[in-house]
Amino acid sequence: MKTSLALLILSCFVLLAGDTEPRWMVLNRAAGQAGKAKDYPKLREALLALKPLLPGNPSVIYKLAVAEAALGETPAALAELRNLAGMRLVYDFTAEPAFSPLRASSEFAAIVKQVDDNKKPVSHSLPAFALAERDLIPEDIAYDPKTHRFFVSSARQSKIVTSDGGASQTDFAKSPWPVLALRIDSGRRILWAATGWVPHCERCQDADKDRTALLAFDLDSGALKQRIDSPVPGLLGDMTISQAGEIYVSEGTNGAVLHLPLGAKKLDRLDAAGEFPSPQTPALSKDEKTLYVPDYVRGIAAITLSTGAVTWLKPADDVALNGIDGLYVYRDSFLAVQNGTTPARIVRFSLDLRKQEVLEANTPNLGEPTHGTVVGNTFYFIANSGWDEYDDRGKKKAGSAPVESSVRKIVLE
Repeated sequence: MKTSLALLILSCFVLLAGDTEPRWMVLNRAAGQAGKAKDYPKLREALLALKPLLPGNPSVIYKLAVAEAALGETPAALAELRNLAGMRLVYDFTAEPAFSPLRASSEFAAIVKQVDDNKKPVSHSLPAFALAERDLIPEDIAYDPKTHRFFVSSARQSKIVTSDGGASQTDFAKSPWPVLALRIDSGRRILWAATGWVPHCERCQDADKDRTALLAFDLDSGALKQRIDSPVPGLLGDMTISQAGEIYVSEGTNGAVLHLPLGAKKLDRLDAAGEFPSPQTPALSKDEKTLYVPDYVRGIAAITLSTGAVTWLKPADDVALNGIDGLYVYRDSFLAVQNGTTPARIVRFSLDLRKQEVLEANTPNLGEPTHGTVVGNTFYFIANSGWDEYDDRGKKKAGSAPVESSVRKIVLE
């Protein structure tokens, strides 16, 4: 589940009050101060040091291009802009005053043309089924191969709905708080759900803010079998499950990655405070020895589960890794739902992050996508979730119509 960057950074500073700040935070603040003061030598210095700590973050690349252009380093500035355009993202470079000296360049014109091309629709998806109830704010989707049912969580209505993939949809289970991540343990007939307070909830109490838990429902009856409260405050928003039934869950407000061994009654923490400002949907490698954790700000980290070592993956210069909400390993690639980029999109990356393919972007039915699930060779994902129709206080934006969300599918090669 995505969170605004300003709130993320504030949360990290609160969490680490009195502790040594991670280097990426120190550098990020230094870059912000230098940019505000228009001290471009210091801005460039801070960003060059920050860049490997936030690999694949286009905001760092953009600001570095500004600094290089302001310092008269035209080739370096154009190289950074070329990388941004190659990320298939959309910017208005012509509106940036720092880039005025570059506008006469034929290379700058070619970069602007590439960005214009990035605005064109790319679509490989087809409709799977519509969600009948409006304003659900659906977040996650899971599939039970035994009964051939889909399960969809609702942040607005604090419940889980089930569908046979057609028009038939029913309420499966309810929670006092919004329901976010879903994962199915089909063999043990358990549906795991992450739940916690968000302001978008229609019936939540403000006193429950920062309370969050994992819930285990009987997959056939919907009965609640177990509740496990989070050892850290915030919001358990995203998770994955191993073949053995172990749960890995992220807390995205203050930043934590947690583990629930099979049969355990409490969550253990895998990361150190400050490593992840906003971890999102984790994904296991094929051998389940590595946990890939996308962070909304920092990119994708690999946690070696046997040692707990954290390694931040290094993408190609023209691959953007920020704003990933959902991450999934499929064969020799990552599937990513990026709703923190412009445009929001569904992307496929090679596992070494040297190549990328945009699968869905700039299409009218996409809206703000959230999570998905792989069924065989088909990726089902939630489209037009409606999060963007609400403000940070959880209030519907003025003039916003009822949101009609859907599930779409992409057949993967």
